[in-house]
Amino acid sequence: MNKQALLQGMTQPEERLLFAKVLDQAAFSYKRHTPAFTDFLDMAKSGKFLEKLRSLSDLNVAAFGGTEDCERRMIGFAPDYMELEGKDFPICALRITKHKKFGQTDLSHRDYLGSILGLGIDRGKVGDILVSEEQTLCFVSEEIADYILVNLEKVSRTPVQVEKTDLSEIEAKKEIEVRRLTVASVRLDAVAGGVLHLSRGKVQALIAGEKANVNWNVTTNPSLLLKEGDMVSVRGFGRFRLLSIGGKNKKDRTGIEVGVYI
Repeated sequence: MNKQALLQGMTQPEERLLFAKVLDQAAFSYKRHTPAFTDFLDMAKSGKFLEKLRSLSDLNVAAFGGTEDCERRMIGFAPDYMELEGKDFPICALRITKHKKFGQTDLSHRDYLGSILGLGIDRGKVGDILVSEEQTLCFVSEEIADYILVNLEKVSRTPVQVEKTDLSEIEAKKEIEVRRLTVASVRLDAVAGGVLHLSRGKVQALIAGEKANVNWNVTTNPSLLLKEGDMVSVRGFGRFRLLSIGGKNKKDRTGIEVGVYI
């Protein structure tokens, strides 16, 4: 593995340092013939890094965050003769339940994240936090799960109870809204513009600014043709999955069905 060659193109010092740490895990897996994993990475960075890691022919490379829909994910490496599945990742799910009579009723993602990081935990050890009225699901690195279990007693000023949950029992699908619309073509800029109610020029500028991801990978190609099942996200504007592509109507526009995450 040529680490310096893989680091080429990483011009931002912070991003370069982070990718170097990712490559260290790849090298560890290759030399020790054992799986190795990064900390949690945001969607943009994990997508960009995965694109660079495609050239590693002697390793299996995968990303997982706890469920298929998680945005913050670990990147895992294993020798090419080993399988690498979600259950292999060192991720623990914690269910956080609020006290029903005391404290706030409208706790936000920021409240939960702030209280967890306030225990002295690094952001890279915490994945997605899925907030709901009844209970909140938080994905964390296995190494700090027990520490949170023992020490997280309040979120903001609200007493909470924390318990571990088996990943195999979780169905953390985010709510989607199914929409049907017509687009000029199934190019990325046309579909994203139609779904997110953005002008073609606005979408193209966002894509050029590396703010668009297709299947978790950053793309700067506005003319990329989408396929059924593709996941698309535009930073700051939302994300959706292309569910189906239909035929053309009398105005030569293509009918599509998308699931928009809300």
